[in-house]
Amino acid sequence: MQVEEMEAYYDKIGFTDWTHALSRAPMLKAQHPDYEVYSTGIHAERGVSCADCHMPYKSEGGMKFTDHHIQSPLNNVANSCQVCHREETATLVKNVYDRQDKVHEIRTELEDNLVRAHVEAKNAWGLGATEDQMQDILMDIRHAQWRWDYAAAGHGNSFHNPLELSRIISSGNNKIQDARLKLARLLADLGHNQPVDYPDISTKAKAQEYIGLDMAKLNSEKEEFIKTVIPQWLEAAKEREATYPVSVN
Repeated sequence: MQVEEMEAYYDKIGFTDWTHALSRAPMLKAQHPDYEVYSTGIHAERGVSCADCHMPYKSEGGMKFTDHHIQSPLNNVANSCQVCHREETATLVKNVYDRQDKVHEIRTELEDNLVRAHVEAKNAWGLGATEDQMQDILMDIRHAQWRWDYAAAGHGNSFHNPLELSRIISSGNNKIQDARLKLARLLADLGHNQPVDYPDISTKAKAQEYIGLDMAKLNSEKEEFIKTVIPQWLEAAKEREATYPVSVN
């Protein structure tokens, strides 16, 4: 249930989701660890379940039941947050965004360091670095980006447990700084004592161009998928659901 435990397991079995095209680091992809982070937070500690916030009680026709329109608690503060909290709606919403913004700030710092490390590693390979010279550096990059991804992939985690997310991101920053120090020494050993030329990826379009994404082709394929595949899925779903028995309860 901890980011380090998952990382240790993947390292032990030698698992890699993909190899980074620039740095050649063996990368991991976090798969929405919302429950894992929530379980370490104050709401879980106080016995608040997922449904309490995301499926709060509602009443219709004199009957009380959980709302199956699963959504953000901020869309229904009165029935979710204010069952326990007595603060005004605006204050509660601000509390959420304050936590998210502060975590986003330090996560962006880690992201910037990761970008630089990948480019620096690419330069090291280009200057003739060996697998042995790069091994520890690539593992530092792998572990640092795993922490960035773990923090970014859980949509509500900066609210569910901002302390744990801050700890994870800080750990990631330590690891990527270690990688960059090792890279600076290695680049110097390889004869490169000048500043590294980092790409301009200040916009999404520039980043996509730098890594070689053919966005026109990808967007065309997406439109074709929406027009042809999704209607087939919907039709198959209608046919399947038409065979289900109708509940009388």
